[in-house]
Amino acid sequence: MDRTLSAASRHNARAGEFQTRPLLDFVTALVGREDAVLRSIREETPRKGLPDIGIGPDEGRILHFLVSACGARKAVEVGTLAGYSACWIARALPADGALHTIEYEPKHAAVARANIARAGLSSRITLHEGPGGEVLAKLSPLGPFDFCFIDADKTGYPVYARWAADHLRSGGMVALDNAYLFGKLHRDDLAASDVDASKVPAMRACLNLLLDESLFTSCAMIPTGEGLAVAVRR
Repeated sequence: MDRTLSAASRHNARAGEFQTRPLLDFVTALVGREDAVLRSIREETPRKGLPDIGIGPDEGRILHFLVSACGARKAVEVGTLAGYSACWIARALPADGALHTIEYEPKHAAVARANIARAGLSSRITLHEGPGGEVLAKLSPLGPFDFCFIDADKTGYPVYARWAADHLRSGGMVALDNAYLFGKLHRDDLAASDVDASKVPAMRACLNLLLDESLFTSCAMIPTGEGLAVAVRR
């Protein structure tokens, strides 16, 4: 038996005992608190016909922390949705900072633009519509960037992460949401008909890229509900 793995498994199981719903609600209210504008953006997203797949206030606060910690001035986001995460990122940038966020769906982009304006962040956020890979190629000359957040189509993650590796400054950070792949990252037995089957190798390839020590000095998994993988560019 692998004693190291066994010990790690025991630790994870024990940590899970403490993560009760009342505790998590308390911590969210204490640390992940959001103001009225952010709350309304998050709560109105599904009512406006957009999928309810965005990050929550806890993840938003983590993004704000990471952007602040690396002293970011120029950031990129792949996957805008309603603009909730973009607002968290932009608020952590200095007054003259810039976030370029990318959204494929025109309907989502229209909602996001209105939300960004309502948050008073239009001067700090530029929203680009189109496929992630194509827009990133156009943003390349504006680099190097300080921070990159990826929360879009999962099969595209390796391409987006590779772009981040090529266009982040030394010390810059990349963060990937849904890194647990909805609880299926470790599964090798998914049926071909499973909607996430093709995403497993893509997410694993992406995480292996972040673990490449010739590219990144450090990589960690923040155990949010969805898993947030973070790496620091060498």
